[in-house]
Amino acid sequence: MKVAVIGGGIAGAELIRVAAPCPLEFTLIEPKKQIEMQALYPEYLGGVARLQDLAAPLKPFCERVGAHHIQEKALRLEGSTVVCERSQVEFDYAVIATGAAQNYFGIRGVDNTFSINTLEETKRARRFVEDNYPERIMIMGSGLTGVEAASILAESLDASIYVIEARERVLPQFSAQTSELVERALSKRGVNILTSTQVAEVKKDCIMFTDDTCLDCDMAIWTAGVKPSQFIQDLDLPKKNGWLLVDPYLNLKSNLFAIGDCAWVEIDGRLATKTGLEAERQAKYLARHLSHLIKGRALERYSVRASTDSQVALISLGSDCAVGVVGKTCIGVPTRLIYSLKSWIDKSFIKRFK
Repeated sequence: MKVAVIGGGIAGAELIRVAAPCPLEFTLIEPKKQIEMQALYPEYLGGVARLQDLAAPLKPFCERVGAHHIQEKALRLEGSTVVCERSQVEFDYAVIATGAAQNYFGIRGVDNTFSINTLEETKRARRFVEDNYPERIMIMGSGLTGVEAASILAESLDASIYVIEARERVLPQFSAQTSELVERALSKRGVNILTSTQVAEVKKDCIMFTDDTCLDCDMAIWTAGVKPSQFIQDLDLPKKNGWLLVDPYLNLKSNLFAIGDCAWVEIDGRLATKTGLEAERQAKYLARHLSHLIKGRALERYSVRASTDSQVALISLGSDCAVGVVGKTCIGVPTRLIYSLKSWIDKSFIKRFK
């Protein structure tokens, strides 16, 4: 049985790692040379994490587990074939795990911003910090990436850091208790927080808001949201809000599956978050699922762990500080121990592929 895995991020690579060795013949279609740990990008931006902690090469990993790596971009699906830039990959089953793309919401001037959505973009942002010593940094978006970047930059730089959030509080996807705790931690580090503030345009030296006010800045970092990639947008498959709509078995239709950020996983009224935790859990589930499928065994439904109404996360708030969140409960003591746990989890994940 041939299985094409489209996307070599957390979900796609972990699926192959857990499933191997097995009778299935895996082909990983991923244009990048390496798997990257996005959770560590803010720490690399702040000069805390090392490059070797962030990534692992895919080719030796695939060779070790008996998989093939096609270092090309997947363009489209034609029947049971993945059409890539220079080749075609036939499959019996295909797993789509292409992640998500940065969403700029049509804001003007976004080419004047930096992103920490990919490793290359994060390296570019880090070089700018090292070369220019910006004194006023605006971070647009206060999700996990935004608050973690603000915390580490406030600690490592002698600069004024601003977090700009369109909604009423930071980390709006989390409980009010979590938002309050994180906002206090940011304020203690001297971070300026602007909520209910919408960006109209980003210029080279300032941010324009919808109320016609502006703030000068030396560096603007965009972390405000994600959207389906162009590959996902072009697929003629079941979707919800643009994401691939899967059933309780992470199945799209017949021999197609989707996992990770590109999928809309809503089971028993619980909508999975687009986080590394869920991507990893979905990958492990599907590895078992495929094994049971080819053996004709009974299949079990996937169970969402981290949902939009009951978050599960470890949030870094500096180089030795973090909080843990389980549902509406936010654990902030002892923060150094929680930070050490988060750092160990993130770095251990990448080590699996080395």
